[in-house]
Amino acid sequence: MARKASEKPWFHSSSGFWCATVNGKREYLDKDYGCACRKLRQLKQDAKRQQAGVRDWLNEPFAVLADEYLADIKARRKQSTYVSCKARLLRALKILGTRLCVGELRKLHLAKIERKMIGKYSSTTIKDTLVIVSGVLNWAVKHDCIEINPLVGFDMPAARRRHRIIKPEEFQALLRSSDSNFRRVLISLRLTGCRPGEVRTLLWEWVDLERGLWISPDHKSITQQRHPHPRVVPLPRPVLKMCHWLAHRPHNADDHVFLNRHGRPYSKDCLVTKMSRTRRRAGIDKKAGEQIVMYSSRHSFSTDAVGKVADTELAELMGHTDTSMLRRYVHFNADRLCEIQRRLQS
Repeated sequence: MARKASEKPWFHSSSGFWCATVNGKREYLDKDYGCACRKLRQLKQDAKRQQAGVRDWLNEPFAVLADEYLADIKARRKQSTYVSCKARLLRALKILGTRLCVGELRKLHLAKIERKMIGKYSSTTIKDTLVIVSGVLNWAVKHDCIEINPLVGFDMPAARRRHRIIKPEEFQALLRSSDSNFRRVLISLRLTGCRPGEVRTLLWEWVDLERGLWISPDHKSITQQRHPHPRVVPLPRPVLKMCHWLAHRPHNADDHVFLNRHGRPYSKDCLVTKMSRTRRRAGIDKKAGEQIVMYSSRHSFSTDAVGKVADTELAELMGHTDTSMLRRYVHFNADRLCEIQRRLQS
């Protein structure tokens, strides 16, 4: 005859443990009564889930839970968000492996990811990777897959604020050191001030050659706008000529404009790697501990443009919702400050 399930822990004097009977089996819980009560509640909840046929996510690999999370993102969010989340999770899983169970995840694993990525990725990319891992567990808590997120409270690294801009001679060195496909990406970034992701994901259906515009309905800040509107990028003459030349190649409306030498769209990691190799071939080193990266073109564009147009106009060109974001991208060196002072005195 099966033993009756315990309502509360009872003390087993010979072992010194508080025990309970769950599913007809004696469970040694803990020597502390409070801990024993908590463990008993957890065991009862697990038993109810098993009886109801509910999946025990704590014993499932984190990679499986991540797949469920991505499926939800794909159904609810825009395609670019799904692609971004997938890339971040793949980076994390390369370090964590695919066998680590959800119930085994601890803050130590986030520390391991951070340690492995230091020196290879920017602090912003590292933070994004750590946040997505914790975000998957937050999603699991929200959908009643697990009770708590054990990663809450981990000290995330601060996203790095960039200050370096690309000097004209450095930009020319980058162009000389890159292949023709990547050179087109560099020119487009530098002359339009677009985000690397906007150039990387640009589709032909968003290109209006007659008016000389890129009109993207799917860009980063659109979800943050009170009154959402498409991202409109007026094309400088060199970029427009480049698009006319590329348009003569066979393509469909849903094809990407910028392709790598294998004829495939660039991924984020591919662009990072290409930039690193091109920078090394060009002989461009760090200055003040900071390297030139893909986003440096955006910083350079805004720094060159400030003062030539109104702040509201520049914010619109940059795809910002307001002018406050300009402070992140505009950087004044000593020469520029002296020029401002001369204009004040004239």
